[in-house]
Amino acid sequence: MLGPTARWATRFGLWLLSGLCACVSSDFADGQFLCDPLAPDPCPPGQICLDNICRRPPGGGGQGGVGGEAGGSGGHGGAGGQAGQGGAAGGGGQGGGGGGGNPTPPSCIGLAANCGPQQTTNCCASALVPGGPFNRSNDASYPATVSSFLLDRFEVTVGRYRTFVDAGQGTEATPPAADAGAHPLIAQSGWRVAWNSDLPANSGALAAALECSSEFTWTTTAGGHETLPINCVSWTMAFAFCAWDDGRLPTETEWNYAAAAGNEQLPYPWGNSIDPSYASYDCLGDGISTCGFTDILAVGSRPVGDGKWGHSDLGGNMWERTLDWYVNPYPMPCDDCGSVTSGSERVYRGGGYRSTQTSSLQSGTRFSQTPSGQSVDVGFRCARAAP
Repeated sequence: MLGPTARWATRFGLWLLSGLCACVSSDFADGQFLCDPLAPDPCPPGQICLDNICRRPPGGGGQGGVGGEAGGSGGHGGAGGQAGQGGAAGGGGQGGGGGGGNPTPPSCIGLAANCGPQQTTNCCASALVPGGPFNRSNDASYPATVSSFLLDRFEVTVGRYRTFVDAGQGTEATPPAADAGAHPLIAQSGWRVAWNSDLPANSGALAAALECSSEFTWTTTAGGHETLPINCVSWTMAFAFCAWDDGRLPTETEWNYAAAAGNEQLPYPWGNSIDPSYASYDCLGDGISTCGFTDILAVGSRPVGDGKWGHSDLGGNMWERTLDWYVNPYPMPCDDCGSVTSGSERVYRGGGYRSTQTSSLQSGTRFSQTPSGQSVDVGFRCARAAP
């Protein structure tokens, strides 16, 4: 009888032959393979089937949203209370404060304004997040203060990422410049030359890397996927995009602040409760209980789930990458802080279309993955300096 490793290796070889896996047999990357939790040995050794995706099991606890599910290195647990819901549209209003006289980011030059529920909004639209104090993960033990910043209203789309690929950017041959994409208030937060080798070798390799599993959103030519969120993007690939797009990745603290509505400390970006009208999660994006590609929605498709300052999909659709290394407990003190010096995994937050536990979508929940890791339910958005 075959043991677990042999059984999985046999199935892995079959997956390779069937074309469902764009990788080599030695690559058991976290978040790369879909799985059936009811199947025997559904994942490679050392991984578990979570949200129908093979991931590494949790580490030693951590702080997060109430009832957080098992995480990556360090995991995320259940510390932090839930504050009551405050006003629904403060600080500049839905979509307010962002556009101003800021130039169009490179990724939207020449692109149609076809994002949002009416498919009439610039996909690069950003909204101002007014700075202030709040408690990270809704836990008074971890206070923080952030300065005002702009945050993309939508997750980065396939169409925006296509302009990046077509421009020949984001490869080992054409990496960002040293220190590009830095947070203006955090030293050593920009691009490092040592990361160049973590990027795909050339544009062809970059395009191939975007086909990481059977539910990738990338297409070789423009078509009906252009307003879907790009997935299968590693942390390094996301950083390189934001740096090229005259932006940067948001810090974990900035992302948490925006999702929690600042000092309102909302458990979800839109308020206190959750159902499928707010977000795509638990494979219910298309209204059918089975998981599939159609659960990935065009960005901004659930406007009732927008955050306080008009940001769409901060909960659900795609988990979103942040600048920080995963550090547990949170670093203190935190005034425009970011964990940028060293670590093994980078933080992503917000829950995705495959998240079976609603706690994944809570504003305080944390998850992590290696910088080179890719997954069909992880995307990103960019931040920019406030005007």
